[in-house]
Amino acid sequence: MFWLIAGAMFAAIEALGLIVSGDSSITAAETNAVVAVNGFHAPVLDAIALTIDVVFGPRFAVLVTVLAVVVAGLIGRSWWTALRIAILIAIPWAAADIIKVIIQRPRPDMTLLAHPLLVEPTSFSYPSGHTAFATALGMSAVVTLAGWRYRAAAVVVATVVALTTAWSRMYLGAHYPSDMLGSLLLVPVWSLCLGMITRNSRLLQPRPREEEVAARDRVAHSGMTTEDS
Repeated sequence: MFWLIAGAMFAAIEALGLIVSGDSSITAAETNAVVAVNGFHAPVLDAIALTIDVVFGPRFAVLVTVLAVVVAGLIGRSWWTALRIAILIAIPWAAADIIKVIIQRPRPDMTLLAHPLLVEPTSFSYPSGHTAFATALGMSAVVTLAGWRYRAAAVVVATVVALTTAWSRMYLGAHYPSDMLGSLLLVPVWSLCLGMITRNSRLLQPRPREEEVAARDRVAHSGMTTEDS
């Protein structure tokens, strides 16, 4: 069931990409929005947007993922927790990149920006890879954190990080609004579906340590009972 939901969302985001990339009037309106966001220029905003561009870019994102996996494994004291984090980050992020290759939407024209800060990226535009990664990173914490008190805080932090990243991509003129929308819709659904799949899968999920200890105790007790009889 969860695979069907994820597949349906993938198809829907792909269809959205075909619509926005194929309609010149939508592209023109979105270009105006990008130019307007870039027009609100300030040094502190430059610093935030450029930092996000580097940290959540393809090269550093891999390092951030490795760090998140290691930290999760150490905190949870479980290789399974680390593996779940890796799955929840990598697969939704990869799904966004696959759609990017399929749609092949050109980037916004950066010559129209009042304050250009980047060399125009050579990759395709839809959906936003930075936004997809930031959202997947936040969702991995939301899905794996136990306890509603911590999960609520994780939701707030994940939302702020995702929306700030989405804003930064428009501020830098690297993406259209619909590029971020595609990632913001696709990744949470995929993350939740993968969270349920990895939580429910008996083939993938190892037995909890408590169950292993209980099983050994039952075997030992059974052996003692047999010898007594």
